[in-house]
Amino acid sequence: MFDRTDIRAAVEAGAISDDAAKRFEAFLKARNDPERMLDPENLRFLSNFNDVFLTIGIAVLMTGLGFLSAIAVTNLLGFSGVEPGSLAEVRDMTDRLRLVITLAPAPVIVGAWLLAEYFCAKRRLLLPSMALAVAITWGAAVSGAGVASFSVDPVATAIQLERSMNPWEIVTGISYAGFAAAAIAAGAIFWRFRLPFSLFLLAGAGAGLLYTAVAQLAGIGQVGSGLAMLVVGLATLGVAIAFDMKDPTRSTRSSDHAFWLHMAAAPQIILGMRGLLLGSGFAPASMADATVMLVVLVAFALLSLALNRRALIVSGLVTFATALWVLVNELGGGGVNTLMLTALIIGGAIVLLGGGWRTARRAILKLFPQEGTLGRIFPPEPA
Repeated sequence: MFDRTDIRAAVEAGAISDDAAKRFEAFLKARNDPERMLDPENLRFLSNFNDVFLTIGIAVLMTGLGFLSAIAVTNLLGFSGVEPGSLAEVRDMTDRLRLVITLAPAPVIVGAWLLAEYFCAKRRLLLPSMALAVAITWGAAVSGAGVASFSVDPVATAIQLERSMNPWEIVTGISYAGFAAAAIAAGAIFWRFRLPFSLFLLAGAGAGLLYTAVAQLAGIGQVGSGLAMLVVGLATLGVAIAFDMKDPTRSTRSSDHAFWLHMAAAPQIILGMRGLLLGSGFAPASMADATVMLVVLVAFALLSLALNRRALIVSGLVTFATALWVLVNELGGGGVNTLMLTALIIGGAIVLLGGGWRTARRAILKLFPQEGTLGRIFPPEPA
């Protein structure tokens, strides 16, 4: 299977002419499902089932390598079986544990990077590359947190906790270091391999850094209250739209970069809006709150249509279902009836929207100019 991106790549490589590519696209559009060939959110994770097979092997290999490394470092440092007695022994044991945390991920990072040089740089297998990117980023985060943990005195920390000191103040430095290391690793992956999924990891690590700063300055409750999540989500969405504007036809890798940033932005925007409305992104909603959330989510769905990004709608399905459940229950549902009606409404809406996505987009786009900046943000729908 191939799509417009592959055809454009063939033109750039000189395999076929631009005119032949356009005629070939027209032929495929007439012969096949145009929704599939021209869609900007084609998920090109798999070339065949061997990708799944490789990804499973990579996950198992990295897990085993991580355990092997941790055991080897533990034995090398003489940490295993040590029972602390005096304060000096407690500090010594803690330092050894910190070294285990810092050094154990190194073989995983190196091994995953070497495999990425083959599976990502050479063979361009996306699903295995995504698994390797996660292993590298996770390993870097653990090592970074391990390095920062050397600044924490275990004895002084225990005393401070007994005096009801806020534990968040103790782990702030460790959190900064872990997220910063993860961001550096994800950025290095993107720089070396141009893997679109690495932007998702980079956005997550960057969000973690900002949430840590908010928690340090205003308290952990301010993160869950919504404003911080909404601001970070909207900023990530802005970067995603910037990538989309580079590629209004959604036919280059910029579209893939934007897709993963949309995936990172959407849950934060939804949880942020819930937090502002309910006081917490996970708090139960009253009927009035549920009604407001439904209105907001419908507006969000219209924006998704205009942007031509289903990922934004998918991220709000849980919130939409929760709000709808409250309304149906309050309006005379209850028990199985509430479940049935909620499922019917949501399922029917998804099927109708999925089947008539392009028709719905054409209707929405009548509200926006088809040229200029807005024309690049909200690309026209092919006839």
